[in-house]
Amino acid sequence: MNAALLPGQRRPQDIAALLVRWMLGLLFIFLGLSKVLHAAEFLKFVQGQLRVTDPILSSLVTNTAPWLEVLYGLLLLSGIAREVAALLARWWLACVFIYMGLNKALPHPKYFLELVRQYDMVTSPWLLNSIGAALPWFEVYCGLLLLFGIAVRGSALMLITMLVPFSAVVFKRALEIAAAKGIPLCAVKFDCGCGMGEVFICHKLVENTVLLLLSAWLLAGGGRQLCLCFSLFRDKAQAAAQPEPAVAA
Repeated sequence: MNAALLPGQRRPQDIAALLVRWMLGLLFIFLGLSKVLHAAEFLKFVQGQLRVTDPILSSLVTNTAPWLEVLYGLLLLSGIAREVAALLARWWLACVFIYMGLNKALPHPKYFLELVRQYDMVTSPWLLNSIGAALPWFEVYCGLLLLFGIAVRGSALMLITMLVPFSAVVFKRALEIAAAKGIPLCAVKFDCGCGMGEVFICHKLVENTVLLLLSAWLLAGGGRQLCLCFSLFRDKAQAAAQPEPAVAA
């Protein structure tokens, strides 16, 4: 039998959740402040990658979005409104993957195929074309599921299975470029195929860590608010467990 917890004593999973929440908060604050400190670079990203060409609107996004990230990081650190924070995490993760998928699939699908080829992961042309054609739309599909709250855990698990190997090959490619050019790793900048254009790899790895932690949060059961069907299998099991209504003789 497990010993009863003493008053004020935390379970190991509660401690792990607390550490993850603090880590996410610090990472969001770091990402927001890095955009503030490199406002010109972020403005170029907003105008080029996000295609916000209106000067007033692009300036508004540049000056507002970083501080929203900082504010969200402080919300995570404080532990206030955790359910709202989890819901925002689900929506934010959904929007990121919908945008990245569409940005790969619609403007220049051939360009994304060339970016995939640079990693030398596959040699079969058929498999390479399949990855280039299917992966962007699968990201959009997972993003839509998260946005509407359908099979949230399964969608989060699929994102994790994509993020882990992708981050590994990006890190490997960045090490090769750093060694070839004789420059520090964090000075390496190239288009990794994430749908965000050319990025500094250290910054990209931090972003991927945030995406992984958010996906793990949802996989652990966060973000249940405003879901159409949080867990498909659990709903089916509950429906099967319900007794059938009695039929009058």
